[in-house]
Amino acid sequence: MRGLFLRTDSRMTEATHGQHTTAWLLDRIKVGDMQARSTLVERVEPLLRRFARGRLPGRLRSQEDTADLVQLTWLKVLDKLDTIDAREPGAFFAYLRTVLINALRESLRRNARSPIDEGRDVDLVASNVDVDDWLAWEQSLATLSPEHRGLVLMRFEFGMSFVEIADELGESHDGVRMKINRAIARMAGAAHADAD
Repeated sequence: MRGLFLRTDSRMTEATHGQHTTAWLLDRIKVGDMQARSTLVERVEPLLRRFARGRLPGRLRSQEDTADLVQLTWLKVLDKLDTIDAREPGAFFAYLRTVLINALRESLRRNARSPIDEGRDVDLVASNVDVDDWLAWEQSLATLSPEHRGLVLMRFEFGMSFVEIADELGESHDGVRMKINRAIARMAGAAHADAD
């Protein structure tokens, strides 16, 4: 793992990437630690790009569109970093997801690439995803607790491995795997109940 330098009080201390969670970095940002801010952006940027590429409809999936969407998301997030409450696992990633999806809606409206059906947001569905599957996914996510929703988003929408999530939360990867499996079981149960 690469070394990062994070400011604590008036000194710099060396730490590995996995030792500091997003919640810890956000706490440091709240006290004015600019290095923690840079570290957070550096850590999350590749995950946000991966999520943005997977979320963009096919006709908007160029590198330029992805970069613009990620930049727009960061513009909306960076000024609010010191106010974000990330006590729940994955809360910061859930917040990023919401901001990115809202930025995508704004971009589609502004560029008038296609009208948006406010009731279903079908224009937000990537071209390789069935609209009904996407709607079922969104409805199932809504049935989860914030903790489980955050874990599912980190794993399946941001593409984080069990080990990366475990490092993020300071937990064992087996514990994270079990929590995610329980969340998926709840989602499946909710989808089955809706089908009846």
